[in-house]
Amino acid sequence: MPRSNALIASIEPELWAQYEDRFIPLDLERGETLHRPGEKVDQVQFPTTAVLVLGVETVAGESVNVALLGPEGAVGVFEACGSRQIYSRATVQFGGVIWQTPAATYRSLYESSTALRTAVHKYIETLMVEARQNVACNALHSVENRLARTLLDACDKCGSLRLPITQVSLSQLLGVQRTTIAAAVSVLQRGGYLRGGRGGGLEVLDYERLESAACSCRESLAFVRQDIQARTLVSCES
Repeated sequence: MPRSNALIASIEPELWAQYEDRFIPLDLERGETLHRPGEKVDQVQFPTTAVLVLGVETVAGESVNVALLGPEGAVGVFEACGSRQIYSRATVQFGGVIWQTPAATYRSLYESSTALRTAVHKYIETLMVEARQNVACNALHSVENRLARTLLDACDKCGSLRLPITQVSLSQLLGVQRTTIAAAVSVLQRGGYLRGGRGGGLEVLDYERLESAACSCRESLAFVRQDIQARTLVSCES
């Protein structure tokens, strides 16, 4: 259901009833691309069971994945009301359902819904904090600790301990070589935290123990997310 997406769930019920039929579900498979850098934002997507990965590219053709996005957020919610262009790549990491609406419909809904505007502002603020925290994390913490945090975050977003994610995808998310990820995965496997899943991917064996192996950024970001969401002030009007 679309209301399992946190941003859609924030919309006032009477207003959502007016717009609900303008959202369509798409059942996507891993690897499908929704947006490419420089494209016009014609559609805005809200994941419910799918998990997306956002990537950036350089003018030299290099690319790296920078964030996972699940039912807590959406793709295009900021750009659709700004430049109308997206400067990152959005790809399906874990297959599942997203709900899509035309950008023009989203802008109309955004202007009409005080609750949605507040939720989007909180979401964007959270993304900014996460980006800054990740810079610190890359400088301060070991690959094993960062990998544990990334796997826990992926579990939270997809609602499963079985993760159809490859070592190549993890190396792109953490910004390290695949061989470095292979070594870190091996350490966590020997420690009994996870194992290779059937048909590829990874399975977390002990979520709580893996929490103890994750870097302190996970706890820091959990506090920030809770603090931002707890704020009751209405965001600045558009």
